[in-house]
Amino acid sequence: MKRLIWILAVLALGAISMAQPKVFKAPNPNETPVIGGDFRDWSTAGPKTFNPFVAKETSSTDIIDRMLPVLTGYNPYTLEPEGMLAKSWEVKNHGLTIIFHLREGAKWSDGQPITADDVVFSAKVHADKKVGSNSIKSFEVDGKPIVWTKIDDYTVQADFPKPFAPALIQGWYIVPKHVFEKAYKEGKVTEMWGVGTDPAKLVSGGPFMLDKYIQGERVILKRNPNFWGVDEKGNKLPYLDRYIYTIVKDRNAALAKFLAGELDLYAASDADQIAQILDRIKSKKLDATIFPNADVTTGTNFIFFNWNNKDQWKAKLFRNKKFRQAMAYLMDKDSMIELALGGLGQPQWSPISIPVKQFFTDDVAKYEYNPKKAAALLADLGFRKKNADGVLVDASGHPLSFSLATNQGNNVREKIAEIFAEDAKAIGVDVKYAPINFNELVRQILNTRDFDAILIGLTGGIEPAFSRNVWELDGPLHMWNYGPDFQSFEILIDKLMREGATTLEQSKRRDIYVRFQQVVAENLPLTYTVAPAYNPARLNKVGGLFSKDQITSIVGQYPYIETVFIKK
Repeated sequence: MKRLIWILAVLALGAISMAQPKVFKAPNPNETPVIGGDFRDWSTAGPKTFNPFVAKETSSTDIIDRMLPVLTGYNPYTLEPEGMLAKSWEVKNHGLTIIFHLREGAKWSDGQPITADDVVFSAKVHADKKVGSNSIKSFEVDGKPIVWTKIDDYTVQADFPKPFAPALIQGWYIVPKHVFEKAYKEGKVTEMWGVGTDPAKLVSGGPFMLDKYIQGERVILKRNPNFWGVDEKGNKLPYLDRYIYTIVKDRNAALAKFLAGELDLYAASDADQIAQILDRIKSKKLDATIFPNADVTTGTNFIFFNWNNKDQWKAKLFRNKKFRQAMAYLMDKDSMIELALGGLGQPQWSPISIPVKQFFTDDVAKYEYNPKKAAALLADLGFRKKNADGVLVDASGHPLSFSLATNQGNNVREKIAEIFAEDAKAIGVDVKYAPINFNELVRQILNTRDFDAILIGLTGGIEPAFSRNVWELDGPLHMWNYGPDFQSFEILIDKLMREGATTLEQSKRRDIYVRFQQVVAENLPLTYTVAPAYNPARLNKVGGLFSKDQITSIVGQYPYIETVFIKK
């Protein structure tokens, strides 16, 4: 209890902070920043939307993240809460009320002020179940709503129904009310800001705004002249003129562009890619630096099955724990690490990313590669004979066959899927593997539900409570089973996620999330594969980046895109 009081006292001190506009701290005070230039990034898929209420895939949110503000986030140096649009806050009522003070003078790209009206309106739309925002879980605690109220033009109040551990992290996107309100009232807010929208109609409150989107080729963002951030000397940010996403076929194509000096940052996926980069550097054909095995990546890769399959035979099979255990025993993670990651990676067994030490545990069930155990479990389910094609069949002659997809262009996932399919085939399981476009993959998961199994990943983060959209029963990304029939372990996970979000004492939170990981690992709603090593590389002409000893996979190569620059 004493620790809780101390935490709340420290949080309340944020109220005396009057930093306005937002000051972004560069990682190297000895560097002299340069104004202008293009930063060149990449993606294997273009955005599906620019609408934050619709976006559920990183191909869209990576772009939106550069254009729309949030109230607060994590300080990249300390991982403590940090004000963004909110310049300060007050914690009251034993943590149930937080008053956020906004930065007066902050403007949208069209010159309109960013005010409490925008914040409260955005919260209302995100929380509207009819809209279906992927951030909807950020607006309730234990099933009860968080109430957002305007106090004055630059003050908003959030009232929580229960204590909420990550209450100071309000990372949901804020939109201009004057642009979205009419469509929301007409029930058409989800139709706003599609990829065909005229860039001039996309109003930005972030460091960049959309200049041009050439579908299938590139997204070009340009500096927002009204952005409300400055560096430590008071210079307006961002330094960059443009942020360019090039859409490439796959990771190998991205590597080729990096080796040619056409991309500014890259993270090598395996030892072969590291060797190629080092060879180009040593031959003086590339002025760059790489840090092999700097960390383990955050995020997770996993296979999951469609429990709501339209084929009732498959739906019943996928819901059977013995089937999922058998599939887990067919995952040769050592081979996945060796062949897909070039030996640089670790097995992943549970849903919390390995670098998140404050919550991660290795004390979970591990279904290590064992085809004999897999075959025995399948025999228990009635798959004891094979047909003329060598595929296991049940007593009625039904073959054990299902499709598996992953996102085309992600070479690591493609190789992992191939290894799994080959090992499954060896014992008589027919896995029909085919990669497909990432946005189509997301459409199948969230809309059509016409799939058997999918290998995909989640980006992860340092706060487990923000994965409630996956693990609570009504979460929009509860992707293996959208109900209404839930198993007892799913109900337990839902309970644990609610407890973890509303428990403030760190040691108790850890205990809750350790149990959560154990339940997931035992029951395998998602079957985890491997966690790649983080092998960041950069062209040496890029400034504003972390030094080697500052780099972590949680934060990446730079603290803020606002302070990245291109050296002359």
